[in-house]
Amino acid sequence: MTKITPQTYIDMNDEFIKDDIPFRIAVPTQEAIDKWQSESAPPYQTPPAVDMVQAMWDKIGGRPND
Repeated sequence: MTKITPQTYIDMNDEFIKDDIPFRIAVPTQEAIDKWQSESAPPYQTPPAVDMVQAMWDKIGGRPND
């Protein structure tokens, strides 16, 4: 795993400038980076699967010639 440091953000900003991309990243302190990396990821719950095509047909009263 690559260690992320404030220099990483500085290098990214330099690339944005070089490539004429109007976007800049605020450079955090090493302490802020370490705190962010040590936090656990929030739980992710997969949303229920929905057949969107069937839902559209149901909304208009079903498929023609059903």
